[in-house]
Amino acid sequence: MQKIMLSFVAIFCMANYSFADMSQEQKESYAIGASTGSYIQNQLHNQAKLGVKHDLNAVIDGLMDALKNKIKFSDDEIITLLNDRAEKLNQISEKNKKAELEKNKKIGKEYMAKNAKNKDVKVTKSGLQYQMLAPGNGEKAKPESIVVVNYKAYLPDGKEFENTYEKKVPAYLSLVSVIDGFKESILLMDVGSKYKFVMPSDIAYGDEGNDVIPGGGVVTFEIELLKVYKPGEKVEVPKNPAPKK
Repeated sequence: MQKIMLSFVAIFCMANYSFADMSQEQKESYAIGASTGSYIQNQLHNQAKLGVKHDLNAVIDGLMDALKNKIKFSDDEIITLLNDRAEKLNQISEKNKKAELEKNKKIGKEYMAKNAKNKDVKVTKSGLQYQMLAPGNGEKAKPESIVVVNYKAYLPDGKEFENTYEKKVPAYLSLVSVIDGFKESILLMDVGSKYKFVMPSDIAYGDEGNDVIPGGGVVTFEIELLKVYKPGEKVEVPKNPAPKK
């Protein structure tokens, strides 16, 4: 990839002078070239990772011809070629995504099967697995309640993606805006209790996942229910991340 960037630098900086010797116009023009080169470099790198090759010399020729207004292909031909390449990339991307999803679901299924062997683990109709870690003796939440909780959340490999204990500030959550599995979990708890919940993907983050949770991934929450707000009770909500939809 470094060779690609050097090639683009050669294209967009034809004169042999240092940055300090450039005029403002030259610096701005260079910035346009460097920005374009970086964008193309990233695109080619990502496509190469998918196994779709490119001819760097042809890429450079196309850039030079475009800058000289001497493009060899018609607009329709270029659109057709780019669409063909995009279709190829999309097919490979979808195939990889499907394979990754199947792998994640297999990992999750095995993880939940192993967890279910624990005699203290119970399972709800939705597939939610739960285990009481410490009892409570307070009130229960309702589907529309606002609650205060401490929790840590992690993937089957043990990687944490959220931990309010480390932040030393609990989370204030409205149950109408959290993922289904989290809501179901809270409704099983009494204030003061602590539970471990293992959630299948269909009541957690689904096949799409998010930035930190893979599509089809099982998630585990260890939750401590600290407080349930009464209807109309004033709530001052800190700015905390939460397992929202």
